[in-house]
Amino acid sequence: MVSLPQRMRKLQTKLLAIRLGSGAAILPKDVKRIHLRFAPRMEGGHMGPRKFWRHELVRLKYHNPAVAMTIDRTALREDPALMSIHFASAEALQTSAPDQIATDSVQTIDMKHKSNSEILEELMKLTKARAVEPTVEENEEIRELEEQRVRSARDSVKSAEVRARVKREQELLEQARGDVAGQTA
Repeated sequence: MVSLPQRMRKLQTKLLAIRLGSGAAILPKDVKRIHLRFAPRMEGGHMGPRKFWRHELVRLKYHNPAVAMTIDRTALREDPALMSIHFASAEALQTSAPDQIATDSVQTIDMKHKSNSEILEELMKLTKARAVEPTVEENEEIRELEEQRVRSARDSVKSAEVRARVKREQELLEQARGDVAGQTA
């Protein structure tokens, strides 16, 4: 079983990966909803949208919990892969309750045959979202986790060498015992 500190390091690494990285952006208040529609399989130019959904959308949702983000994976391979971004008007944002704001305009991004980074770049440009930069504490945590990873790799190599040496000694001992038993018989 994996030790508790190893499991905690792995969890900390995963949490940092969600908080930081590509897709970690804060959308403006006028973005009401994001809807993705692409094929369930990657063929036909749908790999970029799928990777965007798996990697960047997780971070976007983490930093923008109030923005509804939906995915429709029923499109055919030949269909376009589209991202619809629903915007609310400034007046509606000031006068209505947040959950009752109607969509004022919809902008679409054709995601077919584009990489996940290209899709993210277009989304950032269209919505004027701002990227989340790591804080001093997060940079320190990243540095500590990297040091622990390097130390762990070094310790793994050392323990593998020790295990190999012990195994070799046992083989030599068994071989010596076999030779002694063969000479006495």
